[in-house]
Amino acid sequence: MKTLIAYASKTGTAEKCARMLAERLPDAKLCDLCKEKPDPGAYDQVIVGGGVRMGALHVDARQYLDGCKPILLQKRLGLYLCAGFAEKAGELFENNVDPELRAHALACDCFGGEIDLSKLRGFEKLVTKMALRSFKDADGQAAMPRLLPERVEAFAAKFREA
Repeated sequence: MKTLIAYASKTGTAEKCARMLAERLPDAKLCDLCKEKPDPGAYDQVIVGGGVRMGALHVDARQYLDGCKPILLQKRLGLYLCAGFAEKAGELFENNVDPELRAHALACDCFGGEIDLSKLRGFEKLVTKMALRSFKDADGQAAMPRLLPERVEAFAAKFREA
């Protein structure tokens, strides 16, 4: 099956996850939505992902989902987010992705996130540093967001089973 993995990434985390998916799915084509908007009609299945900042999905991913909705509703569809607060995935999907697309998707998941302060600037860097002070693990210790490769693997498995 021809698979399109389209992603929008500001600091590279959503791209990293797209590459992880591509390694697990034969005949997958990667596409950076910040550079081009491919026709999803040429593919059997489409996976769209993007980074979330301050609760909002990357604008290029959101615009692609909205603009291609009629075609995406005819395809095997996967949706992923990269966000530091993976436990809020349901809320993030609800606030950022059309309910019809969410209901149609074979898989919707959050793959966690990474924070590289060297890639941030100005206000965004300041807000991120403040947020990190309150980021605690189950034991109350300071914790950094991390990617969840087991979720990437489970997500890819759903598309290999076709």
